[in-house]
Amino acid sequence: MVIAAVYFVLAVAGAVNFARIVDRQSQGPRLRAAWAGRSAEARCTAVRTEETVDVEGVPITHSQPTLSFRTADGRAISFEERQRPLDVSVGDIVTVYYAEDAPEDATARTPSFGARRVRELTAGLGCVLALVSAGALAALL
Repeated sequence: MVIAAVYFVLAVAGAVNFARIVDRQSQGPRLRAAWAGRSAEARCTAVRTEETVDVEGVPITHSQPTLSFRTADGRAISFEERQRPLDVSVGDIVTVYYAEDAPEDATARTPSFGARRVRELTAGLGCVLALVSAGALAALL
């Protein structure tokens, strides 16, 4: 029983740490700050296309639009959206979200439940798996 309890504590700590890493890799803190801030209408000023090849040798085309907008205090900001594939052309208008203290970290990615809660969902799933596996370990011992 003690082994299962120690395993459970270590597995929960691992799940929480993994959730933090996933959140940072998916740029969760930056996106949540942008979504909690302001929104603005941005105009697409350019579209850069990039050709890559997947692991099977199939060519893939990625488009990164450059979006320009003005902050609430009148500053002109221009950034290249890399987080989300946008199907926009030069001159199109899209909504962007930005934190007032870091408008250069803006995003055109729409807030969603999963993106806002990736850290909690990953940690919760890891904790449930830790509990189930610790229970199975305790039953075997």
